[in-house]
Amino acid sequence: MKLTLNSKNYIDLHLIDNKKRDLMLVFPGGGYEFTSWREAEPVAKTFEEDGYHTAIFYYREERLIHPATQLECKAFIDKLKENRLIKRIFVIGFSAGGHYAATMMVYYPHLIAGGILAYPVITADIRWRHPGSFLALLGDSLSKSRLDEVSLEKHVTNKTPPVFLFHTMDDTAVPVENSEIFLGMLRTKRVKAEAHFFSSGRHGLSICTKEVSFEDMSPDAFVKAYGSMAIWVDLAKAFLKTIK
Repeated sequence: MKLTLNSKNYIDLHLIDNKKRDLMLVFPGGGYEFTSWREAEPVAKTFEEDGYHTAIFYYREERLIHPATQLECKAFIDKLKENRLIKRIFVIGFSAGGHYAATMMVYYPHLIAGGILAYPVITADIRWRHPGSFLALLGDSLSKSRLDEVSLEKHVTNKTPPVFLFHTMDDTAVPVENSEIFLGMLRTKRVKAEAHFFSSGRHGLSICTKEVSFEDMSPDAFVKAYGSMAIWVDLAKAFLKTIK
């Protein structure tokens, strides 16, 4: 089921049955330039297997600039909440999609029950930021005040919903400090959180299965190198089950 509003961006909603269930809203990565297929349907399917309705947010079919991005996503979530078959809404985001998912958690905590952030873009601090993501999100307006608005560690409160974080220590695209900074602020604000930092792994691992292998690696080589980290998905699912 395709949900639309006033732009070309849309949500692909999949209700697995006619029962009222929690929904997992997926924000694929892509540097706020595009939405990666590797972090879209394969991710949704693994949560459907656990009994979630799912929705994938294709948020870069038309490039909106902050704060229009934020307002559009809120409108989509409001629309999802009108569906009688949807109970709580959880979010999962990857890289820039992690930034988008976390944006909704810190700005609209009453709408989100909890979230999973995989190697997320978080901070606009020049030491750790992912420049391309912020340029695509903010356009040419990179003033300090604008950057502060989207530097998400600055907006965590004690109302922020529970967060699960996954990152690799040697991520060269989005430094692990993004997750560490966010985790530190979550702890300061006494927000329920869990983090798993693996020693090594390329940026963009997704769920670490054959179907999401990198284009420059065979599926077997990908799983041999990174398959052991697929456990992060099970850990994240277990974390969600602790959220009341």
